[in-house]
Amino acid sequence: MKSPRATLFLLGVSLAASALAQQSNMAAPDQRNTMGEAAVREQTPAQLRIAAARQQIAADAKKVQAYNELATAFLRRSRETTDTGYLKDADGALAEGLKLDPTDFQLQKTRVALLLSRHQFRQALERATALNHHVPDDVMTYGYLAEANIGLGNYSEAVTNAQWMMNMRPRNTPALLVGATLRTVYGDAHGAIDFLKMAYSQTSPAEVEELAWIDNQIASIQIELGQEDAAAQTLEAAEQTFPHYPYTMENLARVRRSQNRANDAVQLWMQAASMDKDPHVLFELAKAQEAAGESNEARATYAEFQTLASAPETATNESRIDLIFMNAASPATASNALKLAQQEVASRQDVSTLDAYAWALNANGKFQDADAAVQKAIAVGIQSAQIFDHAGHIAQELNRAQDAARYFKLSIQSNPSSEFAADALRSANLVAAKDDRDQTATNNIKERDVAQAARPNASEPAESGPGRTAQLSAVSMTNASYTFSPVPASLLTPAPTETAHVIHTAQAVVARNPKDAAAYAGLGAAYFQRARETGDVSDYQLAEESLSKSLDLVSADFSADAALGTMAEVCMGEHRFTDALSYSLKALSLGTGDVSPFAIVGDAYADMGEYDKAAAAYDRLTPRDMTLSPRAAYARDSRLSYLKFIAGDTAAAIAVMKTAVTEGVEAQLPIENLAWLYYELGEYETQAGDFAAADAAYLAALNTHPGDYRALAALARLRANNGRYAEAIELYQRAIAVVPMPIFIAELGDLYAKTGDQANAQKQYALVEYIGLLGHVNQVLHNRDLALFYADHDMKLTEALDLAQKELEVRHDVYTWDALAWALYKNGKLEDAARASQKAMRFGTRDPLLLFHAGMIAEGQGQREHARTELKQALQINPHFHLVYANEAKQRLAAIDAQAEAKEGSNAQAR
Repeated sequence: MKSPRATLFLLGVSLAASALAQQSNMAAPDQRNTMGEAAVREQTPAQLRIAAARQQIAADAKKVQAYNELATAFLRRSRETTDTGYLKDADGALAEGLKLDPTDFQLQKTRVALLLSRHQFRQALERATALNHHVPDDVMTYGYLAEANIGLGNYSEAVTNAQWMMNMRPRNTPALLVGATLRTVYGDAHGAIDFLKMAYSQTSPAEVEELAWIDNQIASIQIELGQEDAAAQTLEAAEQTFPHYPYTMENLARVRRSQNRANDAVQLWMQAASMDKDPHVLFELAKAQEAAGESNEARATYAEFQTLASAPETATNESRIDLIFMNAASPATASNALKLAQQEVASRQDVSTLDAYAWALNANGKFQDADAAVQKAIAVGIQSAQIFDHAGHIAQELNRAQDAARYFKLSIQSNPSSEFAADALRSANLVAAKDDRDQTATNNIKERDVAQAARPNASEPAESGPGRTAQLSAVSMTNASYTFSPVPASLLTPAPTETAHVIHTAQAVVARNPKDAAAYAGLGAAYFQRARETGDVSDYQLAEESLSKSLDLVSADFSADAALGTMAEVCMGEHRFTDALSYSLKALSLGTGDVSPFAIVGDAYADMGEYDKAAAAYDRLTPRDMTLSPRAAYARDSRLSYLKFIAGDTAAAIAVMKTAVTEGVEAQLPIENLAWLYYELGEYETQAGDFAAADAAYLAALNTHPGDYRALAALARLRANNGRYAEAIELYQRAIAVVPMPIFIAELGDLYAKTGDQANAQKQYALVEYIGLLGHVNQVLHNRDLALFYADHDMKLTEALDLAQKELEVRHDVYTWDALAWALYKNGKLEDAARASQKAMRFGTRDPLLLFHAGMIAEGQGQREHARTELKQALQINPHFHLVYANEAKQRLAAIDAQAEAKEGSNAQAR
């Protein structure tokens, strides 16, 4: 039976190192030179964390949390490389941190993690129990208790610990991993794989070693089930995720051995032995050499193994178990096997140790005692070909032929491909068991599908032909007869929200207790919410300051997830997409079981134009076999709606957004967030040219959140584009009074110009530049808007192009490509403009403004038919899509048609 040598605790240990981890190339990298490290070409997650923690210590040698982060990074590096030297480094980092603060809870927890990594389960249990008494509501302390109890064979206590983990934070990753181990021990291999797949699906994509580690746990179970092909596929995925991982190599060697490819197994074990200094690897190598007929090499390897497994400084738990079996195989050394087994069983009674003890007793003729020991292991529920085979032999010695036959049969059923199943066949001469073996192999579970997020199914292409024309005509008729209702005066002014009170309360809490990380996280979230409500970018800075203080106090615990998640949202608000991605991945790396950070991962990718990655991230918001809460469902559907729109399926985008609105209402979202959903629905309705539906959605946003600046500006734009200029001016003024967004000010300026008020128009245009260039954050937020403003108004065209190119350095979404195309067009760079426009239109997005830009660029290149197609489509979708450009599109389209007719007439005369 194979037991995992790498401990589970690492997936719950602090993975939320500071943002400096992203800049760790500035710090001195980890330089230990091992063959395993030489094979890894890029910096691993642990190496990045080591560098980041060292950088923090260099900046502030008294920062306790930095030493904890360094210690946990060393622990992770030890698992990445199987180099136990990193455990000593972790010990040193802990010692330095404890000198600064001997009572620090996070350091105390990491010290337990270090004991678990060394498989010092008794000491780990004692320390974890003390921590649990001190802080009884810490999830990971229960995880440490569970792992220590599993190592000691205290399975019922481990189940209780794991249940506490699940109760406190449902579906948290460490609890799933502990649960998977317990399910395996209790004989539920399929349930264990389910838990592992669930853990995989909610693990951050950046945590490549964790993903490979989980894959290896799945593969190990598949090997024990006799599913070699499935295990090989799982290990192939692990290798692609995290190349040259020692555990992948070792498990692949086990697969090759089961497939009777002994020579391949030997080569793999030799490679593993060059990296992993656990004597157990030598033991497995020797067995493979025997199977390959390399007798002399096997004897030499066994001798080396025995020396290392007998030395306290190099022996490991698993190698001592191997040594018991090796000694038990010969009558000359059987007494040594029993002596060692008695020492092991005195310290722990897990199923593997009980099995080894039983086998040593059997080798020494103590059959009754051997039977008692093996029955104790079997009683747990373990389904192991090895343990059942041993039980069969012990039953034979006791002349219990029926029991022996039953155990040999169970051995064959447990893993038909194993050496123990083959031994069971030989030992009991159960020729008929071969039929059972074949049947069992047929019934094996399907191969694991590695949990890669798939892009949601593309919607059907937009309908064309008479049906689509009729639909457009129906919308046009509806719009032609639609009368815009006046916006009630009560909705024009923002009403006070609870946010100000929340901020005041949180400020008072942090003033009383400046070490309350949760209070700082709450204060940061409140500042961020106020930024959403008011558009005041200074609140982003206040939010970031509070959240940074929270993370300075606690970044190594599940409780850090709120601060990390909000920090990711703040970064999105500031268009710091790479930072947003980093913080959201760190939140996922905590392993809390909360998959909501995948929403921000997807948002960051979407804004950077990586729509496939965005879709994959959004897909991870729907865990397998789980009904989503309304809040989780709204978070998913509101985002999938956007991808539908980008893909050119506006009707589907509207339908999905309507669902998201319903879910948002059920989830009782804050009124500003719910208003945003209505606003987005209105935007899609506007893009579809349905003014009545758009007007209703924008008014619903205002009813939900009076004075909502986005909804006010959207209502103004809708009225302006349909000739209701006076109403539009007032609504724009109201929106700008709440939040002076440059894009709204520019549209108001255009409206003044349209009505002949050039003086006010110029005032608005000057204000656009002033606000757009006011402060660093504004410059980042409004680069694209300012580029389009300059291009639209034929002013500062070189600067417009510079701004668009600068924005393209940050993101490559369709709207940035469109802004670049338009700036290039206005600068006379038609070929470059056409290429950029093609990238903007590559997904078929049905945005009339994008189509108008594409048509104008095509006309500039003399491609009249292409221009005609694009301009006509823009007007078919929405004949009032823009205050200025809708009329220009009609004029250009008429001119193109006139030119075509004139050309046809000339050709006719020539004929």
